Amino acid sequence: MGGRNDLGVRPFVEDDIPQVAALYWTFMRGRKGPAPPALQSSFQELYFTNPWIDSAPSSLVYEGEGRRIVGFLGVIQRKMSVCGQTIRVAFGGNFVVHPQARSNLAGLRLLGAYMAGNQELSQTDSANNVSRNLLERLGFRTILPLSIHWARPLRPAHYAVYAMSCLTGPVLSASLKFAAKPFCSVVDSMAARLSLSPFRLTEPILHAAELDVETLLHCLAEFRSGYSLWPEYDDHSLKWLLTFMDRMQARGDLRKVVLRNDSQKIVGWYVYYLKTGAVGEVVQIGGEQQFTKDILDHLFYDAWNQGVIALHGVVQSRLMGDFSEKNCFFTCRGGWTLAHSRKPELLELLNRGDAFLSRLDGEWCLGFGE
Repeated sequence: MGGRNDLGVRPFVEDDIPQVAALYWTFMRGRKGPAPPALQSSFQELYFTNPWIDSAPSSLVYEGEGRRIVGFLGVIQRKMSVCGQTIRVAFGGNFVVHPQARSNLAGLRLLGAYMAGNQELSQTDSANNVSRNLLERLGFRTILPLSIHWARPLRPAHYAVYAMSCLTGPVLSASLKFAAKPFCSVVDSMAARLSLSPFRLTEPILHAAELDVETLLHCLAEFRSGYSLWPEYDDHSLKWLLTFMDRMQARGDLRKVVLRNDSQKIVGWYVYYLKTGAVGEVVQIGGEQQFTKDILDHLFYDAWNQGVIALHGVVQSRLMGDFSEKNCFFTCRGGWTLAHSRKPELLELLNRGDAFLSRLDGEWCLGFGE
């Protein structure tokens, strides 16, 4: 991944940011006009000043005729540990190719250069069906234990309207939501309180406080027991990550909560994006497994009090029973995790669900928004 080659692939440098931002804005986001300055600033911070940067750039561009950039693949290097031994994991994202360059295999060449890097593991945690099929043809494997998404309606009537509105245009969607709002409010109020309702909410038994960086570092170290692979963080990298996520407002406000029992012992935590009147995206849930259902109860109650209509997230496969008992339902349609490695034992580890990973630990949490 070092120097310029005859295929048009080369490392991404800071002078490329205006062209790459324009390519992303137009063909990935589908927007018209110039890319906003804030987007260029986000590219600069994410790919040139993040705390995992080393001496060699990892992200890639594809140059076409006249040195015009027609393809981009953003790569974030993460440090992880396998039974105490540090490895490099390269997460690829923000992959975009100009339509006029798709016939000359620009995308395949970018992916080939990415896979040939010096990382022990190449991974993505937000592939759609199209990119999944492409990556599997190149040798990536779908990691099912990290691709199981869960959903939990908190206001089921509003959530049903939300689901229908996703299938309609923006004008019809707004009209549908406006017309259904009074009915939905009545139904959802009953659903949260009736004893036989699967959506009933009860007062949590755990005690909440704001989750700070130091406490989260402690939690990540304390509760990774039983897993062979986990992410490595220090105070600087975790603080940077949470600050970056907090500024990306498209998904809502980032809410971080630590939970204690009556003896004031930490038993769990959760991090999620709060968006009143919309679906909240859960970044991470963790803690003592015996308290998983209590942690979920607290999360659901907290989000409901904040006006969230439902929560979405990714579940660790060994916790699916607890999530199911709390009336979550599951799908693999929310984004696929795929991985490639020259070390088969790493892929086997991922495929057996032996990785303490969440949305906090890949490229999903570093998106610029919808």
